Amino acid sequence: MTYVFYIIISLFLIVLQTVILPDLPVLNSVFDLTAMFVIYLGLMRSAREGLPVVLMLGVIMDNLSGAPFMVFITTYFWLYVGVRWLSRILQVGMRFRLAFIILAGILLENVIFILAFGGVDALRQMPSTTAGKIFPRLLWAVIFGPILILILEHVHRIWDRWVRTILIRRSDSVGGRAVR
Repeated sequence: MTYVFYIIISLFLIVLQTVILPDLPVLNSVFDLTAMFVIYLGLMRSAREGLPVVLMLGVIMDNLSGAPFMVFITTYFWLYVGVRWLSRILQVGMRFRLAFIILAGILLENVIFILAFGGVDALRQMPSTTAGKIFPRLLWAVIFGPILILILEHVHRIWDRWVRTILIRRSDSVGGRAVR
């Protein structure tokens, strides 16, 4: 049932990112919400749960975007690995750690995109317009990223409780006891 939750959240974030946010002028430069979900999976879930979802999300985003194939799969994979690695070596307070990991993750995603589309020369000679597009994303990520991670964690706990309640009711009714 956890994978059902991941599919619902992934599809919701993809629709939000591709359909709703581009029409809102203030929010059209917001960070990649699906990347934030990848960061959540890297921080809060096991590799057994997170890695298949990350790869599936990368395939979906590769097929929806006009980017070269494997850009999102590669980006999300390295973002996931980087977040898991960084979360293990950082030994600071949770709030600072979360903000730093989100900032590093969104920066890593943007660097991978720049390298994928322009190569190493594009990274060395990054024009101010590119930096002007990345800076607001980083600012949005630092401000709202931790809030989104905490919301995802809270919604996941609610989902788990709801699933457990349904399973308990179903097992009680199968066992011959009626639950009222």
